[in-house]
Amino acid sequence: MEYKKLKIALLCGGPSLERGISLNSARSVCDHLDSEDIEVMPVYFDHQKKAYQISRGQLYSNTPSDFDFKLHQNAKPLSNGGFNRFLKSVDLAFPVMHGSFGEDGQIQKICEKAGCPYIGSPAVACKEAFDKYEANQMIIQNGFYAKPSTVLKSHLKDHKKILDKFFKDHDLKRAVIKPATGGSSIGVYSVSTVKEALEKTQELFKKRVDTRVVVEPFCEGVEFTVIILENKFGMPVAILPTEIELSYKDHQIFDYRKKYLSSRQVTYHCPPRFSDEVIEKIQIQAEQLFKLFGMRDFARFDGWLFPDGKVWFSDFNPISGMEQNSFLFMQSSRIGMSHRDLLRYIVKNACRHHNIQFPQSANNRQTIGD
Repeated sequence: MEYKKLKIALLCGGPSLERGISLNSARSVCDHLDSEDIEVMPVYFDHQKKAYQISRGQLYSNTPSDFDFKLHQNAKPLSNGGFNRFLKSVDLAFPVMHGSFGEDGQIQKICEKAGCPYIGSPAVACKEAFDKYEANQMIIQNGFYAKPSTVLKSHLKDHKKILDKFFKDHDLKRAVIKPATGGSSIGVYSVSTVKEALEKTQELFKKRVDTRVVVEPFCEGVEFTVIILENKFGMPVAILPTEIELSYKDHQIFDYRKKYLSSRQVTYHCPPRFSDEVIEKIQIQAEQLFKLFGMRDFARFDGWLFPDGKVWFSDFNPISGMEQNSFLFMQSSRIGMSHRDLLRYIVKNACRHHNIQFPQSANNRQTIGD
């Protein structure tokens, strides 16, 4: 018997510095999701947000620069109208763009305007969760523990005044400077003086990484990250967190290189070396925050466990990285799900949300309340 294929528009690339990670995520989705009953149709956005319909084979060019160089030879450019028509021709869109445009609600809003159902959190939830300063203020207002933070804006001249006060008020010996809407710890710096903080802030503004920079105390604790999925009843379920072990000496942090390049400087523990009570606390709060932001399908939250037992969720990622060795797959494997199982599970849930028929030939593993 022939089944109607589910057509999924895979939206990758984008203008952020994380385009390379997005390409890796897209390759992984193609590898494990494209099948006899699901057709994955890639669309690549260049650094100017121009859309191109590409073949699956084109996804495997080596780097974003190499990829962009070959675009005009092999890809089909799509005007805004052409992209809208493309979205109307598919059943579902799957954004796998990390950073700005992909996780801040922009591409989600485009899909919504085109009337195209998509996988992942709604535009409004992405916008609220992705802004590090606004998200931190929101969780504080709703009774969750958080470290204090302040924000510097590129068009104002009060940076030193704000930094002087923030360092003094909180008796800081070390602080973290980061873009308000950046991802993957790109442009994140550890500093120990107001002078250093001012220099790094001006550097970020000069490079146009962002127009707002967040300043917060450096955390003395243990970093972790946790994946949240939804079950068939639409309830969030946090998987086992991953503990991130590394040295923070000499202003080291868990930055882009340590996340995505092989390194002996980082060790992952999944399950984490936390007590059952702490793991449960992290999971419950992650699930509560997922609901608070109005998120959907899946997400990854990064946070800190402090010596006194307090937990702070410092970063909210509406679209978790999907490279082969990502936290998404690392944690789902602990509950017996392969890469294919996990991606099909996410797609099936999205179809349920949008009242789309999931291919009946699929033989999914029964997990997470399914």
